[in-house]
Amino acid sequence: MLEIEVHGAQQVKQRHDDALLIFVLPPSRDEQQRRLRDRGDAENKVAERLRKAEDEEPVGRAMADHIVVNDDLERTIDEMLAIIAGERAARCSGCAG
Repeated sequence: MLEIEVHGAQQVKQRHDDALLIFVLPPSRDEQQRRLRDRGDAENKVAERLRKAEDEEPVGRAMADHIVVNDDLERTIDEMLAIIAGERAARCSGCAG
């Protein structure tokens, strides 16, 4: 599992076309801004990250196999684990076992 930005995900997908891409989004830009500020990011870094997010979101949505909204950490983790388990099961449906 890799936690990478959109550009890195594009590179992974080019090298491994079977890679599973899960695009994780904040519930809103306002919430993203609040989270960045709460973790102590400087205002210029917050503004830069929000601009970058606006540019990256359409690309991430287009190439993602699944999209998850991180509105609750535990639920987000559970959703991602379920996606991974489902993909593993689907990809291994013909596996000998």
